[in-house]
Amino acid sequence: TPPGSTGAVTVAVVVNGQSGSLASAFTYIGQPMVTGVSPNNGPVAGGTAVTITGTNFAPGATVTFGSAAATNVTVANSTTITATTPPGSTGAVTVAVVVNGQSGSLASAFTYIGQPAVTGVSPNNGPVAGGTAVTITGTNFAPGATVTFGSAAATNVTVANSTTITATTPPGSTGAVTVKVTNSGGQSGSLANGFTYTATAAISFAQVNSSTPQSPTATVTVSYPAAQTPGNLNVVVVGWNDTTATVQSVKDSAGNVYSLAIGPTSGTALRQSIYYAANIAGGSGNTVTAIFSQAAVYPDVRILEYKGVTKLDVVAGASGSSASANSGAATTTSANELIFGANTVATTTKAAGSGFTKRLITTPDADIAEDKIVTTSGSTSATATVASGQWVMQMVAFK
Repeated sequence: TPPGSTGAVTVAVVVNGQSGSLASAFTYIGQPMVTGVSPNNGPVAGGTAVTITGTNFAPGATVTFGSAAATNVTVANSTTITATTPPGSTGAVTVAVVVNGQSGSLASAFTYIGQPAVTGVSPNNGPVAGGTAVTITGTNFAPGATVTFGSAAATNVTVANSTTITATTPPGSTGAVTVKVTNSGGQSGSLANGFTYTATAAISFAQVNSSTPQSPTATVTVSYPAAQTPGNLNVVVVGWNDTTATVQSVKDSAGNVYSLAIGPTSGTALRQSIYYAANIAGGSGNTVTAIFSQAAVYPDVRILEYKGVTKLDVVAGASGSSASANSGAATTTSANELIFGANTVATTTKAAGSGFTKRLITTPDADIAEDKIVTTSGSTSATATVASGQWVMQMVAFK
């Protein structure tokens, strides 16, 4: 054949000036080109079904991965080939398509992934409730890998690279479990006793104190009466009897960092916010300072310490005028939680709400701090009996 252009041509025969021809009798095939391989990775054992895309593919084409020939090669059309990868060695290889002696290739088009190995988990312990964010280190991790802790699947699995995976632990039982990483090709690696589930500490109240200046004040300090336990939770309620001042900051002398749980919730000439610090540093002599934007009217700062909880779950807050203060409802998400309630009132608080334990009714402001422990998830609210009048009531659930 003479040189030509890609595509079908007519073949003509001329004899003594007479000619005969056949349309599309011969097809010129251009040099094949490989533009992509999907999926572009798989185990060194081979056996991955792939689709190769490109141009100028033709029946009879062969495919190689590195120096090894693929199997089950099917030319679907001029732009698509399906095949099965042969065994290979860890790393990226060139994928080549050969058609009638002409070849086209794509460098590093497919990566052979070796069997993953897990070498470490950090942190290597956490509560049986799960929810611990961990970093798993090792080798040969691949996109799409899954992670199990014992027999339970981790969530939020992200393969950062071939040596690092981040994930969140599922719920488990007390004790050490094997951590296993499984690549999408089915290869897996594991680390025995890679993570230890620890029993969740019982939720309990530790201590409380308050400060209730009776003149407008911009800075209020109050100290915990006893030494604090590292890892516990601090709750700070800031209430005041105006709606122009705002809380600028809550901090303490131990260096714990406070976050706003809820607020400000405003009523008629009343406002309240609740702050918290989890996993506290502990120690004795810890003083909490609440700083307002301006002198606040009748500020009422209550500080409490709890053990066995570290995370904010749900909150609710409301205001009104009646003989029963009610935060409104929120739905908790786990079985064992601390439900904390507090109010700021224009009159007085007479008693804690049903099921709640009164931890403090401040003097002389008569604002309450109360709590209860629930063992099932569901809708909950904080209530309190008050002398009829204006109130703000808030509820915060910790787990």
